[in-house]
Amino acid sequence: MPPEFDAILASDLPDLEKLTQAYQFILKEQIAIAQREIELQKALGDQEKMIKEKIKKGTIEYSASIFSFCFLPYI
Repeated sequence: MPPEFDAILASDLPDLEKLTQAYQFILKEQIAIAQREIELQKALGDQEKMIKEKIKKGTIEYSASIFSFCFLPYI
């Protein structure tokens, strides 16, 4: 894993905050990867793969919103 992720886990934060930050870090990374893949498929003209990546990115963003909604009562 990237050093930023390891730093989150090694921090003195409460476990719930570590989980939140680690999960958000992974989600942001995956969203960025999906966005780059969307741009690549658009440049290559592959509509089918581009649509699949857009769906994947949307699913990741939706899961992030669900997690945020569930976490809000604890902050």
